[in-house]
Amino acid sequence: MSELIDDRALAFIKKYWFMATLILIICVALWYRGDVINNFIIPTYGNTMYHVGVERETIQTGYYPQTEISYGGGFPNFYVPAYRLLIVSMSVATGIDPMVMSGLMTILLSVFIILVMFTVAYRLSNNLYVGLFTAFFFLMSPDITIYTIRPLPEVLGLFMVPFTLYFVLQKNWLIAAVGALITALTHQMTLLVLVSVIGLYLLFQLIVAAWSFYKDRQDRENYMGPIRTVLGCLAPIIVACLTYGLWLMYTMGTLDILGIAQVVNHEGNQVDLPLFLRTGVFVLFFFVIGILFVCMRWQSSQKAIPDNKEYGLSISRDSALLIIAWTIATLMLTFNDKLLFGNKFLIFPNFMDRYLTFFVQIAIILAGFGMYALLSAFDLDVLKVKP
Repeated sequence: MSELIDDRALAFIKKYWFMATLILIICVALWYRGDVINNFIIPTYGNTMYHVGVERETIQTGYYPQTEISYGGGFPNFYVPAYRLLIVSMSVATGIDPMVMSGLMTILLSVFIILVMFTVAYRLSNNLYVGLFTAFFFLMSPDITIYTIRPLPEVLGLFMVPFTLYFVLQKNWLIAAVGALITALTHQMTLLVLVSVIGLYLLFQLIVAAWSFYKDRQDRENYMGPIRTVLGCLAPIIVACLTYGLWLMYTMGTLDILGIAQVVNHEGNQVDLPLFLRTGVFVLFFFVIGILFVCMRWQSSQKAIPDNKEYGLSISRDSALLIIAWTIATLMLTFNDKLLFGNKFLIFPNFMDRYLTFFVQIAIILAGFGMYALLSAFDLDVLKVKP
């Protein structure tokens, strides 16, 4: 009888351990974000009270304010509204004060960020263990923790960027365009991250198409596939830019982005080595392993291994190109004060420390690849069985 119970318990563990581990990671993330609502007042750093003020005015008047109340106020409202309207709608629906709702939505969005990063990592690798390791490394990064306990628009952006990139990778251009539209209304910084990543990915696909055409123009599909991806990528880019342009025209009557206060005041802190290490030393160590692993395992057309064979990992050409584009674009934005000619180049320098957080996201995903690579080197049997 005891042997039968032991066998059933073992079978249960084998069947559900993966999901239980993911749930445990989420519970740990929730545990140390609980202070967002445990405090007498929600943390006020990073203009939290400013956003709540706009939300309360929207609830009281029924209208989104047309003039800013920050930077001295009294001028047209340049700040995109998606995050604030999310809090407003939830507060109206539940009757919960927007200050408390800001904390609750921050916690909820943090869980969504874990899940979307897990999903993107799985899609990039076709391996559930990479997704699980990615969720684990989410707990290991001080920077991602800081920006997922602050009731600010960035937390919505940290969800929308990987969400939209997932559908870019899936070549579902309609949902990618919808994601880009919402992202454009989340934060100017988030918009630039998304457009930069997709734009660089588009450029890489164009290079692949040109090279394939040069090598063998008879193999039409080999270069037309990337061309179709290039054309598809234009959809979210155009939608995002058009959405933000329409918002500027509606609120300010101009497309002069250089005139908004965030740009004029060059918000953001310079990213030096101590700040960069806020990514997490543990994360960065496995990030390096992960990027090397991805480069070595890059295969142009490999499919996921069938369930009836040894479970493994596959990295398609599209996945590798998106990983590289995501990494390069966010690093360039993080160090835009050093790489892009300072004040003379468009809106830079601006938001360096905020862009770092978007690099941290791909660093965490690559750290998941790195952990898988390291454990695979030990030939662990558990990695050979699909959970």
